[in-house]
Amino acid sequence: MINMLELKFINEFIVNEKKDRLIYEFSNPQKKENAIMRFSHKVENIVNDKFIQCRCNMGNLSNNLALSGDVYIVSLEKIYGETCPYKEALIHLNEQYMPVIIIGENTVIIKSENEDSKDNIFVLMKSTNH
Repeated sequence: MINMLELKFINEFIVNEKKDRLIYEFSNPQKKENAIMRFSHKVENIVNDKFIQCRCNMGNLSNNLALSGDVYIVSLEKIYGETCPYKEALIHLNEQYMPVIIIGENTVIIKSENEDSKDNIFVLMKSTNH
C-alpha cells in the first residue's frame, strides 16, 4: 500500500504520463527502489515544471528555502519513508549520493544522483493561494 504523502506528492507534482507507473512502483515493496531511482537523472522530465521554484546545489539550497517543522523523506536508505525534522532531512540529503525526495506541506525537494557538482537539487513549491 502506498503512503498517503507519497501519493499526494505524485498526484500534485508529477506529470500525468508518469503518475500511474510511479504509484504502482511506490505501492509495491519490490518496486519501490525502481521508483526512487527514476529520480536519478532528468528530474525535469518527471515533475511538472510549473512547480520548479529553483534548481540548485547543496551549497545554495538554504538560500532558496526556509522550511521548518517535520517532513517526510524517501531515499534508498529510507526506502519505506521516515518523518523527521526538516534540519535532519537536509543532513540526510547532503550525505546521500543517490536520489532523495523530501516531502513537506507545499514543498518538495528532490536531489538527483550526484554528478560533477551540477545543480542536482530541485525545489518544487505549490502555491498556497488556491
